[in-house]
Amino acid sequence: METYGLKRILGLRSAIIINLGAIIGAGIFVIIGIAAGKAGPAIIISIFVSAIIAIFTGLSFSEIAQHISKEGGVYEYAKESFAPSAGFIGGTMWTFSNMIAISAVSLSTGSYINSLFHLHIDLIVFGIPIIIMFAILNMLGIKNSAKTLSILVGINIAILIIFVVSGLFYFKLTDFSNFDPHGFTGIMEGSALIFFAFTGFSRITTIGDEVKNPEKNIPKAIIISIIISSALYSIVAVVAIGLIPSSNLASASAPLSAAIAVLDNPYILIIVAIGGITATAGVVLTGILGTSRVLYAMGRDREIPGTFGRIDKFGTPLYSILLSMAISLLFVYFVGFATIIEASNVSVLIAYSIIDFSAIMLWRKVKRENPKHMREQKYFFIIPLIGMATIFITISYLGLHAIEISLAVLALVSGIYGIKHVMESGGYIRKAKQIIPGYSKVRLFGRSRQQIKK
Repeated sequence: METYGLKRILGLRSAIIINLGAIIGAGIFVIIGIAAGKAGPAIIISIFVSAIIAIFTGLSFSEIAQHISKEGGVYEYAKESFAPSAGFIGGTMWTFSNMIAISAVSLSTGSYINSLFHLHIDLIVFGIPIIIMFAILNMLGIKNSAKTLSILVGINIAILIIFVVSGLFYFKLTDFSNFDPHGFTGIMEGSALIFFAFTGFSRITTIGDEVKNPEKNIPKAIIISIIISSALYSIVAVVAIGLIPSSNLASASAPLSAAIAVLDNPYILIIVAIGGITATAGVVLTGILGTSRVLYAMGRDREIPGTFGRIDKFGTPLYSILLSMAISLLFVYFVGFATIIEASNVSVLIAYSIIDFSAIMLWRKVKRENPKHMREQKYFFIIPLIGMATIFITISYLGLHAIEISLAVLALVSGIYGIKHVMESGGYIRKAKQIIPGYSKVRLFGRSRQQIKK
């Protein structure tokens, strides 16, 4: 029987690019407009608040990553640090969040295509083929995806720099006169929305088996990507509001194109629209990459049907990619754009709160087993506690309907796991594996996608 080996081919640079590809997208090119409608020019503060919230949970991820480097992200981290049930629930909520985010971002890509070509085509017409196209690219292997993301991220950053430099010549301070029209509540509501942009910081944890020196590179990639993206977001937000009032920014489906349009320069307008397309496309690509790997890890452990834990002869989790694509396409049809954003945020925040709690549980375990490590990390537990507190505060500023949707999904997922556990205990179904080897034979991607036979 042939098996296929996994090769760690992603260094720190590639890890950072994958995270930036997941972060620099819908947040800066689309959600910034919606958030500006809540916070006004104070969206700048909202961005920093979101970044701080992301950093606290990012540090929890980083601590766990020093001990666990397997494929699966939230699912694997919570399962190994806390309990299988936490892994299943957290992984499912994270996957649900990212699948609806894929749908939202694919529609955003369509908005910028319309802007670029002056069209008025229904966004679903663009969203469906975009998801299918990037699902196919994922099937070609992570090395190809990483190379594509390197190009997209480079284009995105270059275009955002062009936007900032060009916009400074038409910058108006008067647009900041009514800095916080809705006060503290508006700032927090803006922060709760813009957090959608930062949720990609954990993307690198979903492919832990493919990162070189993961104990160091994953934590570095998480923190560096949050810092770079928050700085970039803040600068772009300042320039965008300096070009047009925040109320105008909020009403635009392609806000950066709307802002730069005041320059009356068709070439720069085209460049920004292209940036919107490449940035949102990168998020769709990394979204399918991340969700398919979590589904793969859950299938590998038989927490979901084992079919999704299978690898094709070229080393890709084909069935998991197809499932991720199918569900994302379903959300494109049935969920409104605003609802997608808020429901996605609530769901991923629930998953991140599980990670914060899991980090505390892992800290307690290491405290018993490695007192020397605890002398260095004596007060680490404060960080995930603050992470959980900021998460619950953020959730309280999101829409009630979105919270209801996410809690319904949480109840459903918890119920499914409970029924599954009862059936396993009764011997009606095969019990999921509890211990997974640290080195999982999953994938090998190279220039020619060569196979390793053992």
